[in-house]
Amino acid sequence: MPQTASQQSASQQAASQRAQSQAQKSGKISPLVAGLGAAFVASAVAVVMMMSGPASVTDQAASGTSKECKMMLRQFLVSTQTGSGTVRLREGSYLSPPIVLSSKPQTVTFPTPRPQDAPSDAEVITIEGNATDVVLASPVTTWRHVFNNVSGVVAFESRWAAVKGC
Repeated sequence: MPQTASQQSASQQAASQRAQSQAQKSGKISPLVAGLGAAFVASAVAVVMMMSGPASVTDQAASGTSKECKMMLRQFLVSTQTGSGTVRLREGSYLSPPIVLSSKPQTVTFPTPRPQDAPSDAEVITIEGNATDVVLASPVTTWRHVFNNVSGVVAFESRWAAVKGC
């Protein structure tokens, strides 16, 4: 059965002490034996440190990475059922690029994270442009709303549901 680093170090120290003890019984420690004993102990300590040091650093790095939480950003899916047009969504100072509506939902991501513990306060979201049958939906909840006619600016209130990123 393989020995652990601490068991190897202990057996190496014991061997060094036996060599020194035998030299002391003869009345004199040879400089060669003393030097070899010291080198032996130093190398054992170095081996133990090398074997235990990097593993614990790696474990800490791995555990730190796994505990990081990803921030969930606020998003809407924008599409149309039968209409057409181009719109932009605004939240605060953010204005999305123009979105040419199609039946395939397109994601609009706002640069603000979703709340994590409780729903947000009501915020005003605006749809700007000219379009008919604009469908907004949440990729996280079941919220979905159809705006029949957007001509200029249409505003509505939104409360973002809390979502934990962990």
